[in-house]
Amino acid sequence: MADKIVLAGATSVIGHNEILKAFSDIGMDATFIEAPFVKKYLKNSSGEFTYTESIPSGAIAIPLSEYWISQCIKTRQCAISEKALKASRSKKYLYELLAKNGNKVPEIFDSLEKARSFISETKGKVIVKPEGLFSGYAVKTVGEENLNSLEELVLKARDVHNNAIKLFEIESKGALVTELIPGNEYSADLFLCRGRLSLVRLSKKVVVEIHGTPCTVICQMVPCSADFLEQMSKWCRALFDDGDISFAQFDFIEGCDGGLVPIDFACRVGGGMGELFGECESNVYADAVVGKQYQVRASNGYLTQFNYVPTKSGVIEKDDYNLQEGKHFIYKHKGDFVPESPSSVASRIAVVVKKAPLATIEDARELLIGDERIKFWKKK
Repeated sequence: MADKIVLAGATSVIGHNEILKAFSDIGMDATFIEAPFVKKYLKNSSGEFTYTESIPSGAIAIPLSEYWISQCIKTRQCAISEKALKASRSKKYLYELLAKNGNKVPEIFDSLEKARSFISETKGKVIVKPEGLFSGYAVKTVGEENLNSLEELVLKARDVHNNAIKLFEIESKGALVTELIPGNEYSADLFLCRGRLSLVRLSKKVVVEIHGTPCTVICQMVPCSADFLEQMSKWCRALFDDGDISFAQFDFIEGCDGGLVPIDFACRVGGGMGELFGECESNVYADAVVGKQYQVRASNGYLTQFNYVPTKSGVIEKDDYNLQEGKHFIYKHKGDFVPESPSSVASRIAVVVKKAPLATIEDARELLIGDERIKFWKKK
């Protein structure tokens, strides 16, 4: 008898029919569901899935978004280890678990004095973040230039309150201060099915700081080396059990010594790349479900997503963005409000997808939109 699988978080992925067929091909009866509150964010309602607040009785859920991770934690209607669920909601636990299994992780500072000493002695930076949240909320970097702000930023990271936390039923567990690892940043999605591991995609990122908040402005689909895949497999072996069925999303740094250091994890798919995946030759999620080898053809450049983001809070005054060539997706128009520290997909002004060479920080600066098109906004 086929396993009854519920893919929870339908709007997190594209190509539903291809994904359902892929699960059918491996002997699983899969359906999609989504939370009702998502409806208001959709331009067009889809009949391909059911809206519900809970996981159907008797089904095994595969969470695709943060809300459904919360439901899996609450009901245990999933085939995901307690370790992976807990690590999805605690970066401290994630780092401690991976370190215990022989993996390099960022150093955690258990006092502000130790963080200040690290900055002063190494001339490096630390990163302050809420310990159990996601999507860049209250994440800030601290170096010598703003060392006096460290305590204030920690207090803000400890006290994050917004609608997403309430909707997703996420507990804010305080702040975490860790070393900021220099190097190239990557993001990856994997699919685990009872001991089999498939790579959905590997993306190299270009990250800029906007008022101290790290922001991904360029994301490129790149080939995955055997060494990269083996290291990600090692992380998964520490987090998951042999019988688990789940997606896994990692953010990590390739350090100056070539080693990989994980900085974030969740047992779901990564967000904010639907535009990029829509231009792939095949459905990356469906390919991974059936174990199809992940490949990137870079003969004419790498498939790249350019995110145009605001550098100040305000209202769009001019929406002639002068976007570069490629497939355009414009989300903010004249009269729309934008935030100064973009920390989520919703804050992007526009997106362009095209083939491009490996990007640099110089390429990223061209994607920042500020005074020339955004008028200062102040709440009356």
